[in-house]
Amino acid sequence: MILSLDKTELSRLNRDACIQAILERRRSIREHRDQKGDDRCFFDDYLVWQWLSGSPSEPKVVLPEKGMRECVLFYEHRRAEAADPAPEDAILESVHWDDDLPSKGLPELHAELLHIQEAIRLHRDIAKEKRSADDDRALYGVLPEKAPADFRLPPKEEFLGEARAPRAGCPTFWRSHADCGVQRHDYHKWGPCKESPA
Repeated sequence: MILSLDKTELSRLNRDACIQAILERRRSIREHRDQKGDDRCFFDDYLVWQWLSGSPSEPKVVLPEKGMRECVLFYEHRRAEAADPAPEDAILESVHWDDDLPSKGLPELHAELLHIQEAIRLHRDIAKEKRSADDDRALYGVLPEKAPADFRLPPKEEFLGEARAPRAGCPTFWRSHADCGVQRHDYHKWGPCKESPA
């Protein structure tokens, strides 16, 4: 895994290392983009920001009331009423999403990697109270396929309330982690978490 790169470090990468770094970052951004419904979550941000040194670490433990505040912000600012339409030049077949890389020379690959890093930095550095679906769209815009995202979320009473408890909803999710008994939760999954075997 090739972590955060400044311009000097980037210029030292050979072709294979540069392609690997681009693919790693594209995979993280695609995973973020392709979440649907109540699988969309602010925790997905950490999977993208990990590629920048100085990024906040994913929290090991989140108090339920703080988690709910984050859920409310996410619902208020990072959803849409309809799925985004696919532009005419979108590449919809995933097997062709990275077809641009083999034809690029090393300077172009360095420029592409720097472009991705900058998009991630811009996304990370927005105040969480102001980060919006448009900011997510800008992040996804560095991907060559231009595939649309679906920012729709379940109705408020289901996403932030108890309408579908105990099968769904932020309050149920936080309760599922209440009695995990671990030092670090995996908030990308429903609880209870279990300690990894030594």
